[in-house]
Amino acid sequence: MRDFIKICGFVLVAAGTIGLLLNEFVWDVSSSCTIILAVVNFVGLVSLAFAFWGMRGE
Repeated sequence: MRDFIKICGFVLVAAGTIGLLLNEFVWDVSSSCTIILAVVNFVGLVSLAFAFWGMRGE
């Protein structure tokens, strides 16, 4: 389970970062898209933090 959370967190962070960069330099879409991608990035970071520090015993 811990590996699954790590992989999902990494994928979310990567997708959020790539999406934010593309939105800034290529698409220039609305600010709601930026907020959604930032939330995806934040959720990925939280899941990575939970996998590394929250699940120490497992």
